[in-house]
Amino acid sequence: MVIKHKGPSGKGLGALKGPRDQIRNFAIEYGLDFFDTVFEFLDYEEMSMVAAYGGFPNRYPHWKFGMEYERLRKSYKYGLHKIYEMVVNTDPCYAYLLESNNLVDQKIVMAHVFGHSDFFKNNTPFAHTNRKMMDTMANHANKVRKYMDKHGLEAVENFIDVCDTVDDQCLLVAKKNKGRWPKKFLPRGI
Repeated sequence: MVIKHKGPSGKGLGALKGPRDQIRNFAIEYGLDFFDTVFEFLDYEEMSMVAAYGGFPNRYPHWKFGMEYERLRKSYKYGLHKIYEMVVNTDPCYAYLLESNNLVDQKIVMAHVFGHSDFFKNNTPFAHTNRKMMDTMANHANKVRKYMDKHGLEAVENFIDVCDTVDDQCLLVAKKNKGRWPKKFLPRGI
């Protein structure tokens, strides 16, 4: 998927450059310390696509992403939900704004994004986040595509399905044990 660098006017940030800078300065005055932030504008189909990919514009091909895309796209089309923005915890921080937001909404969402970025940068649980995860996701996608070329789409998708099932079960065990693994599942010496 190619992200289009356009704004509500179709010309980048356009009318939002001034307000973005003003909001950024207010945020700094109030003590927020955030990553440089890149705003990109997506139409609702592009926003649904990125949301279906878990907030990342480039993922490996798998039927589950298409299923989630269709659910999100139809839900938006029928007025059941609206994604105003998505913020990716990277450095620089990427924020995807829905281009059909009205001007007041865009300003509020931009202020909200700076808050997200401050939280990502300064919250201890996020300290070890891979800030280059966009590149990592793109590399993973390329690797999976190579496996699909070598072993076939169906074989790789079936393998991913099995891995997702095991992952879901691991999460259930961890939740049941309040985030701690039972000793019988830990490697020896831990």
